[in-house]
Amino acid sequence: MERRPQDCWGNGYNPMLLRAWNANMDIQFILNPYSCIMYMLSYISKAEHEMSDYLKRVIKDSSHDNLSDRECMKQVMNAYSKNREVSAQEAVARTCSLKLKSSSRSVIFIPTDDNAVKMSLPMKYLQTMDDDVENVWMTGLPDKYKARPNRPEFENMCMAEFASEYRIVYGGQKKGKNVLPLQKNMGHIQKRTRGKPAVIRFARFSQQKNPEKFYGTLLKLYLPYRRDEQLKSTRFPTYESFYAFASVKLPGTDVLQRVFNIVNENREKYEKHNEAIEKAIEDFEQNGPIEDAWTTLAPANELIRLESIMEREPTDPNEVNEQEDIPEYTASTSVSNTAMPHMEAAQLNHAQIRKMYQSLNQTQASIFYAVRDWCKRCVSGESPQPFLYFLNGGAGVGKSHVIKSIYAEASKILRRLPCMREHTDISQPTVLLTAFTGTAAFNISGKTLHCLLKLPRSLKPPYQGLGNSLDEMRADLSNAHILIIDEISMVSKQLFAYVNWRLQQIKGNQKPFGGLSVLCVGDFHQLPPLGRAKPLCVYEDHVLDFWKDNFQMVTLTQIMRQRDDLAYAELLNRLRVKQKHAKVTDADKCMLEAVIRSSPEECPIDALHIYATNKEVDNHNTEAISSRFSDIINIDAHDYRKDPRTGEMKRQSAPFKGDKRDLIDTLQIAIGARVMLTRNIDVEDGLVNGTFGQVAKITAQTQGGVPVVQLIGLHLDNVTAGQKHRNKAPDGDDSIVYIERSEEPLKKKEQFEGNFP
Repeated sequence: MERRPQDCWGNGYNPMLLRAWNANMDIQFILNPYSCIMYMLSYISKAEHEMSDYLKRVIKDSSHDNLSDRECMKQVMNAYSKNREVSAQEAVARTCSLKLKSSSRSVIFIPTDDNAVKMSLPMKYLQTMDDDVENVWMTGLPDKYKARPNRPEFENMCMAEFASEYRIVYGGQKKGKNVLPLQKNMGHIQKRTRGKPAVIRFARFSQQKNPEKFYGTLLKLYLPYRRDEQLKSTRFPTYESFYAFASVKLPGTDVLQRVFNIVNENREKYEKHNEAIEKAIEDFEQNGPIEDAWTTLAPANELIRLESIMEREPTDPNEVNEQEDIPEYTASTSVSNTAMPHMEAAQLNHAQIRKMYQSLNQTQASIFYAVRDWCKRCVSGESPQPFLYFLNGGAGVGKSHVIKSIYAEASKILRRLPCMREHTDISQPTVLLTAFTGTAAFNISGKTLHCLLKLPRSLKPPYQGLGNSLDEMRADLSNAHILIIDEISMVSKQLFAYVNWRLQQIKGNQKPFGGLSVLCVGDFHQLPPLGRAKPLCVYEDHVLDFWKDNFQMVTLTQIMRQRDDLAYAELLNRLRVKQKHAKVTDADKCMLEAVIRSSPEECPIDALHIYATNKEVDNHNTEAISSRFSDIINIDAHDYRKDPRTGEMKRQSAPFKGDKRDLIDTLQIAIGARVMLTRNIDVEDGLVNGTFGQVAKITAQTQGGVPVVQLIGLHLDNVTAGQKHRNKAPDGDDSIVYIERSEEPLKKKEQFEGNFP
């Protein structure tokens, strides 16, 4: 179904049907019956509990974040304004008891309890009956089944088949075709339309908790009988023993048959995958409705979707060490004056801010005052063109210092905008602090680009819009005027284009980046984008480029961090810009050789080591932990594969062999060992990829007689990180941060891996 590019924001529709259907239309292209069933089930299984779950999360987060009563109430009111339980139309339909569904099959409930609820006869019949009459109850389906006609086809018929294949008829229907009378004047029955048996429903009991009711239900449903006494005997007085050990002779046969064989044969006709269904019902009763039930109903489709997201083109080994031709930027000391999610930076007092401003050098001050003047023009009622600046510079030149200074000053000035004065809630940020990695985002008290803008993991075209999240994102970023991106060297052209499109969609503005001003900070001589993507500064034909000819550059050259050792700092900057085949000068070589430690005694094994390959890293870590610790614990990954019979994810006895990007298959750990997080667990809380710490505690629980590690407690090097996870400490020790297992899909279909990151 070919469509035009300008139709990308509209659902599929039929122009002719649209004239007759005065409502929203979303037509899906379906190629086979299975796709049709899948599409319908995705709506049937969708739980309507958005607002309830959101309120629960709000209350839970509020208790962990120690918010004030005022802030808690603001979050609760925000939940009511942005979430729903059911639509207004559905609420009216339910209130008025209008018909909400219909089906081509009848559904009948079969009571199987020994003390099932019964309805009394109508009052007009009771008043005409003698006082000594005890049978004052209306007959139910079990009574009519036991009074079924005395004909050969009914002798070996179980109650499940009787209820499914025959219906009770009343009044004038008794004169219909193929109507049969029941015994004891209990009414009449008629066979249902061929090919349309009824769907049977019955009470389900746990085999472990209520075995007698469980086996009683099986016997009453699937064993032919005419009297209740035929379901037990003197030798086997319980339903369970009668089901397991008794044998019966069915009418018309001279052979004894085991009861459980008869029951199981009839049960197979009506209960498919009953064990899997019972487990799903038990999980539902214990854990409540799943947020995304379709993932459980069709795990194969969900895994295929996740796999397609993770698929990447194989990397050419010859290109691993390829060096990009980074252009030689010239220093520019002046800038032309022409041109959320709740993020909270570190709180600074006026004395700290004043000292921070005073420490800016001349080049840093040039871009600081350029941004400051732009903000003041906005507040004064002007409409200046958005600026697009690139702050360039090597390590130690104060790029992060400039970011914090600009953020503090711009946020203070932009709070005086007219739109901010009109709103009492000023929690939405005016300046967005972002970075590519979680470590860099935490260092500047910001968020990752993917988290802030809700970017998908796969950036392959076509562009994926925000969908139902658009209104929420527009509200959260309504006051945003400036976007700051740190680590710009790791941002690919594809990601940069996605940031542009996302901001255009959120702001409803087709100007570059939705009309926001953008300050990019980084060094293209540092880490490049992941995979085979080229840095933004490298021009490529036939690649969408929002960088070239758009950004004005300011280069910081003065070393600020290592002012006490300028010679060594300048050496590092010369190595930074050194080409692959260029030679190191003799003076630089002598300085580097002076700090080399060759003997193991001079370089202790517990010091941080850097290697060229992952294999060398793994070998060193194994050697280090084996030499220093004796009580080493090996934690195997909990890997799962889809069971093709039930569709459930079952744990494997041994972990899969994943590649270097997956979670580790077997983790060696010990109390006191140095560790590093390899995933972004909570960027706002500082639990990011690259966070160092020391193992302080290991918590395990016994499962199936085998101890399984549940939590790993760490003492982090960064004492400010992991504040939320300290409050969750099971032993009350606020100095320990507890890490749980993470689960990630593997590249191979229908497989998941879980281990500590």
